[in-house]
Parts: sequence; C-alpha cells; structure tokens
Amino acid sequence: MLPTRFRLKDRKEFNEIFRRGETTSNEVLMLKHKNLGREELKIGFSVGLKFSKKSSERNRIKRWMREAVRPVIGRIKPGQRIIFLVNSKFPYKQMSHSLIQEKIGDLLGKAKLFE
Repeated sequence: MLPTRFRLKDRKEFNEIFRRGETTSNEVLMLKHKNLGREELKIGFSVGLKFSKKSSERNRIKRWMREAVRPVIGRIKPGQRIIFLVNSKFPYKQMSHSLIQEKIGDLLGKAKLFE
C-alpha cells in the first residue's frame, strides 16, 4: 500500500499536471510529471474507461502500479508531482504486475526522476 502522504489527491493539482506536465511514455504506460518546488513527492495513478469498462480490471491495474512504485519511492527526487497513466491500446490480457514494475522503473529512469 502506498503511504497516504505520497498520494496525489487534489483534483486541481491533478488536472494542472495532466495539462501542463512533461510527458514520457513507453508501449504500456505514460508518465506525466512536474516539479512544483514543494518538499513532498506526490504520485497519482489513472486508468481510463477506454482501457477497460470493468472497474475491477481498472482497479487491479492501479493497485499493481501503486505496488510497483512503493519500493522505488525513496529514490525519486523530492518535490515532484507524478501521474502514471495506462496506454488504452495495450491489451489487458498481457498486463502483469512484473511488466508494470519493469515499465515504471524504465519510465522513471527515462524521465530522469531518480536521485
């Protein structure tokens, strides 16, 4: 479980990052991030209806993403606001926790968000 202090919950902030954040992506996930200069790192997760109409599938993917971020959270630069999104064209049947874990690490490295 991702600690509450790291969760991005503010709708205004979420929308701001979604609109104006820098984007990095691969075939499975997309990462949007922005440095707002505050101390705390905040991370949000989003899986759209285009990916799956079933909420149970969307929620499973979000849980997998939260669990994939948890071990590397100490290595991410402070002050960042990050949103992870799923590519809606990637098939649900091919998704796995290990795939998401690998791709999240790749994205964070590609975006140079590790300290």
